[in-house]
Formats: sequence, C-alpha cells, structure tokens
Amino acid sequence: MKLIINKVIRITVIPILLIVLLLNIFLVYQVVNSYNFIDEINQVYKYSSNGNVDYIIYLKPNNLYNKNSLDSNQVYITNLIDHISTTFNYNLDGESEASIKGIYIIKARLHGYIRKGEEIITVWERDFPLVNHKNFSSINGEVSISENIKFNINEYNTFAQEILESTKINCDTQLTLLMDINVTGTTDKGTFEEHLTPNIVIPLNTPMFEITTNNVEKSGSIEETIQVQVPVDEKQVIFYGVIIGICGLGLIFLIFFTKSAPKKDQFEKERNKIFKKHGDRLVALNSDMDLTGAKYVRTIDDLVRFADEVERPILYKYSDNYKEINIFYVTNGDETYAFNLKDSLPKEEKAVEEVEVVSNES
Repeated sequence: MKLIINKVIRITVIPILLIVLLLNIFLVYQVVNSYNFIDEINQVYKYSSNGNVDYIIYLKPNNLYNKNSLDSNQVYITNLIDHISTTFNYNLDGESEASIKGIYIIKARLHGYIRKGEEIITVWERDFPLVNHKNFSSINGEVSISENIKFNINEYNTFAQEILESTKINCDTQLTLLMDINVTGTTDKGTFEEHLTPNIVIPLNTPMFEITTNNVEKSGSIEETIQVQVPVDEKQVIFYGVIIGICGLGLIFLIFFTKSAPKKDQFEKERNKIFKKHGDRLVALNSDMDLTGAKYVRTIDDLVRFADEVERPILYKYSDNYKEINIFYVTNGDETYAFNLKDSLPKEEKAVEEVEVVSNES
C-alpha cells in the first residue's frame, strides 16, 4: 500500500532530490580525483659542527698563588700573567660519507671602541695573523681539528697603549682571538657550506679581567623539495556521502512507496468551498424534499443572502456520495429558493458529472 501525498509536493521534491544527489556525486568525484600537490622539504643529509676555545692562564712566579697556572672562568690579575695558552677545536660529523674540504685562519684582533648607551661603536681595529690559511680535508664526512696558540697578553696591552697615546684617544680596548672556519661538503645528495667563528674576548689595559668564551655549535642539512599529493579529504567525502545516502533513500521512498493524490474535480472543489465558507449555516437532512416550484438562484451567495433575510438555515440532503450533494435550498413558508451546484459548473465539468452519475446508476 502506497502513501498518498500531494501531487505538487511529490513532483517538486523528486527533481530537487535528484539534482542534489547528482550534484553531491559530482562533488565526491571532484574530491576523490583532485590532484593537488604541496611542496614538502626533505632532509636528505644531516650534519652537525661545533667550534670551541679552551684556555689556560700561565703565571709568573709570585707570592699570591702556589701554582703556575689558572683554569678558565676566573678573574685574572694582569701583572701576574706570563702567557695564555689557547686551544681552538673544530669538529664536524656527517651522517654518512662525504667529501669535506675546508680552510681556517686564526688571528688576534685588537679593537678600540666606545659605548653609546647599549650601542658599541668601533673607533679603531687591527688584525694580527696567527695561523694563515690552513687547509683540511676528509672523505668520510668527519673532521676533527685542534690548534694550540700561545700568546703574551702584555705585548697586546703595550700595543694598545701606544695607539691610545699616539692618537690621544680615550676609549676602551679589547683583544679577540678567533678561528675563522669555512667548510664545503660534497655528498651524493648535494653540497653544503658552513662558516663558524669560535673566539675568546679579553679586555686590555685593565689591572684585572675576565675572559669571555664564544663557542659555536651548529646543525645543518642538505634539503630537497618534492611535490607530494594532498591526501583525499575524508571528512568532505563522508559529508557528501551522507547527503547522497539521504537523497537516494528519499528518491526510493517517493518513487516506489508513494503516489500522488488524485486530482479533485471542479465539482468537489466547489462543494468543499461551500462547506468551508458556509458550513455553520448548513443543515443536513436524511430525506429528500419536494422542490417542485422552487426558484433557483444563480450562486450560493445569492442563496446565503436570502437565508439571511428570512433568518432560515440552508438545507441539503445528506449522502455518503459527495457527488449527490449538489442542491442546497432555503424554505420560508410557501417559498423555496434553491441552488444547484451542478448548474453553476462550466459545461465541460457538468457533462463529466452527468456521465459519472449515469455510470454509477448503471
């Protein structure tokens, strides 16, 4: 047994569901077959490098210390220092074999400067080479260098003092010992370059000082950019799939389990209008009344006006067959006014009604 629904609703909803179904099928197809790519960076070779400086302060014979050297990270008295021994270390460690080539220099840099707030302004600068352009190489992707430099801080103090006296400049001075390293590595994945400058900084022309160590540690890699297809958006596919399922079930239900309500004929429509508009004034009778001599009015509204004037109800004979309820009338003493619904229909509709009545009687 099929569910009867309004014909207009049925023929409207079915195409809408079909359009939505096809649209979402197309959207799922687009999502599944979209070839979107993003750039992804892969590290194909990794390496790490570090440069650091160790130092030992060697003392002149003195009455203050009972040893001839001091370790790092202390306060040192300038007049007690004989010389300073520094060791520059550099290490590079690649994850696999690589051809490594590099060069380094070690130099002492004297620096005269003034402070302006937090800004340091260089007044003069002078470099003294200690190790000139020393090459190194490796074929296994690993490098380890250690270079020892000994120097007399008093010689740099004397030079800085001479500069200050000759130029009549009043500024601070310091000594920087640095190792300038440049490395190039070649692998089957590509090449890389690295530059490190580990150093120590020593204040000059001061009765005591602390040494600042600036060690450097770096990690790097050779990278390649590849295009990777973006995975299918599963949330979108599920969303569109749910809509497709709902539309599909809706179409199956409407097509196979429902049918349009039969179209109401004009007689039924007009009769329903009468009962809807004037139902509270209508009285149903179980028997017919002799309407011989009754005067027929043209419209139901004419009959309603007469009923209002005489203050009488509108009568009709009740029947289970709505097509037999076609005459409405009002009696007022010897007067009877009637309205025949069939006579008010267009000729085509009236002919149809008569044919149906004859069919029913036969």
